[in-house]
Amino acid sequence: MESTGPVVVETVIKKSRFIATVVGVSSPEEFADFHAEIVAGAPGARHVCWAYTLGSGPQLVARSSDDGEPGGTAGPPILAALQSREVANAAITVVRYFGGVKLGAGGLIRAYGGSANAVLDATPLRAAIATAVLTIEAPLDDAGRLEGALHALGTVRAVDYAPSGVCFVLEVPADDEALVGDRVLSLTSGAATVVDVAHRLA
Repeated sequence: MESTGPVVVETVIKKSRFIATVVGVSSPEEFADFHAEIVAGAPGARHVCWAYTLGSGPQLVARSSDDGEPGGTAGPPILAALQSREVANAAITVVRYFGGVKLGAGGLIRAYGGSANAVLDATPLRAAIATAVLTIEAPLDDAGRLEGALHALGTVRAVDYAPSGVCFVLEVPADDEALVGDRVLSLTSGAATVVDVAHRLA
């Protein structure tokens, strides 16, 4: 599943305010921008803890931070909320404004995990679609015919013309990867080839 965010939910626990925000992200750099925006908007906060997940399977990237809370009491519970629901390509930050009452390790785990689950409860999630991103190289003579066919097969993300040929970047459902490869070879009598394939969730 993927988060459509951003969604914000505030919870008060023993006078401490926990403000959880979830948003869809597609890269660590995009998460860094989101995190910086949250930090800038919470100058009086004691902690800005977070977790994110990108991709799935062997390409899964999962990160979290306690941001000064006792080790394992903030970031991991937030990450667990994402992973337990199989949410991919999403980040949650939880901003804590300390209310003067210490919660203890168990209380913090429940508070941060509960805040993350609360914001996910309020977030419309959609099923992620596995896609294949193919890089295809072809001679210039085949470019026009091939480009028209590729538009019918999937989403052409980029076209790069050079004196030596043309390079297409095509995104298709993962299940269509082999079909597209066969179609490219057939249309160009083997002159065009798929030179790279990357998989992602869209």
